[in-house]
Amino acid sequence: MYDVEKFAAVADNFVYVHRALRRDLDRIVAGGPEVFQSDFPRFARILEKHSELEDDLFFSALEERAPGVTGDSTQQHEQIEALVDALSSGKSTDVPGELAQLREQLFQHLEDEENKIMPAMMDHFEAAEIWALDAKIMEFCSPEFMQEMLPWWFSNLAPEDRVCVAKNMSVGVPSEILPVISLWIAEGVKDQDWADLVARVPELMAAT
Repeated sequence: MYDVEKFAAVADNFVYVHRALRRDLDRIVAGGPEVFQSDFPRFARILEKHSELEDDLFFSALEERAPGVTGDSTQQHEQIEALVDALSSGKSTDVPGELAQLREQLFQHLEDEENKIMPAMMDHFEAAEIWALDAKIMEFCSPEFMQEMLPWWFSNLAPEDRVCVAKNMSVGVPSEILPVISLWIAEGVKDQDWADLVARVPELMAAT
């Protein structure tokens, strides 16, 4: 039985971002050449930053307490990055095939992290420590990146997942930043979905 508070602290980065990555890549794969051309660059940017945050923030901290536990994931990041670079460069001669390969490797990688890295984070850190690491994300991300990432994230989440992430943000994000973040989130969902979300998490409406 996992610790509920610790799970909440790791869920944004190891559950809800992962779900959004899976959903967006599935949409790009199904969308054909036009969707690939228009939307894959954004997917690639967000995946790259996600991997960077894991490597430089969460994995580095975890390695100090559990040496060697992140080695496989770091190696997988390098392999996935090579595939993404090939697709992003415009030099690929088999985009559908390489997209399928990326999907297979990325989905397995995300599952591996959820089964190994996420429990290790909960085993070796208290919830408050994980939240403190999470708070440092803004130090690694420019406002321009966050303005792109947040609408993407919420547009690729199921309604219940949006509520969970928004509740985490409402208590974990500095009060002076929450109004801006709320505006960015609103850009990523339909009007009715936004209304439903703020009805469940009224702190978002109070911030806008």
